Amino acid sequence: FCRLVKGLGNRDIVQIACGDQHAIALSRGGQLFTWGQNTHGQLGVGSQSALIPQPQLVERLQGISLAQIAAGGAHSAAVSLSGAVYSWGKNDFGQLGLRDTKGKE
Repeated sequence: FCRLVKGLGNRDIVQIACGDQHAIALSRGGQLFTWGQNTHGQLGVGSQSALIPQPQLVERLQGISLAQIAAGGAHSAAVSLSGAVYSWGKNDFGQLGLRDTKGKE
């Protein structure tokens, strides 16, 4: 059955994306919230916790107005209103586009 994600409170969520074991949500104000599996840093919250069961604000992107989000198996990405692309998480095959294969939080 379906349940309300209470951890998002009364935020005006405009987009959501899901990876294999994590989810990310974008608010109308451009804030990003993430939750779920974090073993590869795919939540972008800088925590060493392998699992974060409720939505957390991605503080590293505070002050950057985000326009769109996406999630892969164990990585995430966001595009700002100015067109800048941010990516983090598992990077075994260079899927973050950072010219290496090292995972990033």
